[in-house]
Parts: sequence; structure tokens; C-alpha cells
Amino acid sequence: MKFVKRGTALFGAALLSLAGTSAVRAAVSTAAEKYPLVYETEGKMAGSETLTYTLPEPVAVEGNALAVNLFVKNTFNNALPLSFSVISEGKEYKWRKDGGYTYGREPGATDMIRAECRSDGTVEVPYLFGGELLLPFSALSQAVSISRVDGISVTATAAKDSLFASGDSWVNDGVSLYLYGVDCVKMDETTGEEISRKTLADFTAVSLSEVIHTSGGSTETSATLRKATAEDNKVREILDEAKNARCPETGDMKIIEDFGDNLFSALGAERAAKEWNERYYLSGQISDYSPVNNASGGKALAYNLDSAVFDAGKNSYAGVHFNFLRRDSFDFSGAKGMAVYVENTSDKLTSFALELFQYNTDTGLLEQYNLNDAGNKYKTLYAYNTETGEEFSYHTQTFMRVPAKFKGWIRIPFSQYAAPAWSMSEAYGNKGVLNFDKYPVVKISMTRLFNANADTKLIIDNVALYYSDFSVGNLFNAAKPSIKQCVESGKVTK
Repeated sequence: MKFVKRGTALFGAALLSLAGTSAVRAAVSTAAEKYPLVYETEGKMAGSETLTYTLPEPVAVEGNALAVNLFVKNTFNNALPLSFSVISEGKEYKWRKDGGYTYGREPGATDMIRAECRSDGTVEVPYLFGGELLLPFSALSQAVSISRVDGISVTATAAKDSLFASGDSWVNDGVSLYLYGVDCVKMDETTGEEISRKTLADFTAVSLSEVIHTSGGSTETSATLRKATAEDNKVREILDEAKNARCPETGDMKIIEDFGDNLFSALGAERAAKEWNERYYLSGQISDYSPVNNASGGKALAYNLDSAVFDAGKNSYAGVHFNFLRRDSFDFSGAKGMAVYVENTSDKLTSFALELFQYNTDTGLLEQYNLNDAGNKYKTLYAYNTETGEEFSYHTQTFMRVPAKFKGWIRIPFSQYAAPAWSMSEAYGNKGVLNFDKYPVVKISMTRLFNANADTKLIIDNVALYYSDFSVGNLFNAAKPSIKQCVESGKVTK
């Protein structure tokens, strides 16, 4: 996903620009007044599933682009792969695989959002995107001039993270796709001004029986299609507000994930718990996560590995992952490294990794970075035990080690991160350069090796970026603050 400034030419030859237009329908910005269709999955999808809507009467095409109004939230990846097509006089026309990019804008936004068009013909709709995508008719796979539209199809693909060439063993893939409607728009290809707009489908007004939901050519589907409720619209409203909020700051740190559950406090207890739980997702060995109270009265995340469910026939790896809610969390520029508050409840040393996923907008791939570096196996981390006041540095390999009964902050300088060797092969396309000024970081993975950490629980809170140079306990450089001073009285300077 990339934000593109106003006035940028869009769609290649189509040269459509949204500058100065009001291309996002009111139906999207007033979600509380409309009840869209909601397509959702809980757990893994069986495969690609398609929603097809036949218009009551054919509509003559007077525009040069299809405008799709939607909102998407999903676990698993930062972007949801969707494909779109129109049906005209009994034939289906899809957007071609080499379309490059499509663009959209959210209500009130000054920047356009560029969504990647993948080699399989799908469009990666950004996480929590709520607005309008524009698909130019000039980019249809068939070189034809469509004169009318009889129907519209939207296909959600089985989730496969673009990082992995053959997919990965993800435990859950949950998807929620809110569909508001589809318009045909006429744009001035020189100025980008909207000339006209015609509604093709208003999904807030159609009944479920009017939309055909199929999977792999059959009617057996793993997802559900339903009408949104007032509670769904409240969730949409909460998430819209959250993604535009600034990250909280404490000391010299910007908190990019606090695991708090107060975000959904306006919802009923059952729905609030569901929304909190679905923010996180698992892969590899079965592990367990849950909210727990922290010292300040808020919530932290408990991450447990239970030997009773260990599968010896699988890799020992287990992971819990999350996408960033706030757009401010994407911005790592100016930060010196990662900080995380962690409590090891065990009486033995345990370990976990805090892995970063950078979205390379040039390649359209997620790039993974962690401490698994073949060229430099020993990594230096820094710790501050908030109970004892002790500060220390130590070496680790691949995973950060957490001492027995430790409670406090661990800091990882960005200089210790690297692209793992396996990700540098051509199949994965990792460029191996953490460029925070150019590319956003969109996702975090917290991973553990099961066989080394069975029956241990970590309490993880406040994943953060830190911005200060420091010296451990002022011992080696009195001119630099200690970690304690940074945590308690430092300031974020970007």
C-alpha cells in the first residue's frame, strides 16, 4: 500500500486523477445510516469465493471506470486480495493481470491510496481501507469497448501472504468485507474532474437472495454473506477513528501496539471480546493468547505454549501476529529501534522474537526482518528490569532471551535486524534493506520455538519505537541518559 499525493496521474494510459473531485460516495462516509452486505469468514477459507450480482435491468455505460465502495478488515495479511469483473451481454470481463495499480481515496483524505495489482489478477485492498476503488475500463483484460453492464462479480481469494511463495500454515484467516455499492463514473482524463456518475448496484438496498455466493463453481461455501447490523456499523466507526488517531507516547517511546481492549468498550461484552481476539492471529504450532490486566489497570497480552497440544510432526515454530490499527504506527522514520515491555512468568529463561514486516511498494511484497542473520549470529540487546532497577546488555541469537522472572523493558536497535537468509532468494523478493523513509512497516510477528519454551507464559505489553541514544545505567557514557531515564522522562524526537 502506498499513499499518493493529490494530482498524481492514475491508471497509466487512462490518466485519471482524483484531484479536486468528490469521488467517495456519501454512503461510505455515513456508514451508520446504511447497512451494507457483509462477507465474512472465521477460520480458513476453502478457496476462492465469488459474489455475483445481476442488475435488475442492464445499465448503459457512460463512464470510463468502475467505482467500488467497500470497507475491509482482515486478519492474516495487511491487504486482502480481491478480483473484480463486470458481465456484459452474457460475457464476463476481468481486469487484466498486468494492470499494475488501482487507486482509491477514503472520505476526507487528501491523499490517494495506491493498491497493488498482483500477478494473479487480484487487487490488494489495504487493511482497514474504507472508501472507493477506481477500476478503469481501459484496463480490462479483453480489448473491448463495453457498452452496457448486466452484472458485477467480486471474488475473495484464499489468503496467501505475498511473502511466502507457497503459502504458510496459518491457523486462522478471518475476513470481513463490507460492500456498499458499485457505480460507473465518467472522469475527465486530463483534469481528473468527475463528470458524471451512475449507480450500478446499491448493496445497502438489495436483499441477500439477489446475490449469488459460490465457491469453486459450487454452492458449498465456507464464508457467510449477511446484512450488516447497527453493531457492525459501530465497529466500522470505531476502526475508522482508530486508524486516524496518533500513537500514544511515553518517555522517549511511541507505542505502536498496547494490546488494550478499551477500543471496543462501547460495544457489548461479547462483541468487544470477539473484536479484540480477531485483531490477532496465529501460525505454526497451536499457541494461546489472551488479554490480562497489567499494572496500570489496562490490558496486556498473555502468550502461552502448552505442551499438551504440541504436534511433534510439525516444525517447532509458533507465532502470534497483528496488523497495525493506527496509520501512525506505519511510520518508523527517526526511530532508533524497537522496545517492548515483557514479563517472564517462568522460573527459567524463555525466548521470543519481535519480527518486522515492511511493505515494499516497489515490488508489492512484504519483507520480513528479524534477528536471524547468517552473517552476524550474535546480536546485542539492552534491558531494564523495572522491579530491581538493574540495566544490562547481553548477546542473543535469532530470538531475544528473557531472563527468569524478568519484568521490564527490552530494547533492540534496528542495527541488529536483518533479512533472514532464506528470504533473500528470488522466490521471496526481499531486497534486504530496512528503509523506513520510503516503505511502511505494517505488521509485527511475535514468534517462539515451542520445544525450547513449552509450558511457559510471557506477558507482552506496549510494543514501541524508541528515539533516544542511551547508555546502560550511565555506566559507559555519562553524557547519555540511562534506559530508566529514557523510559520515565525522555521525549520522542523524530
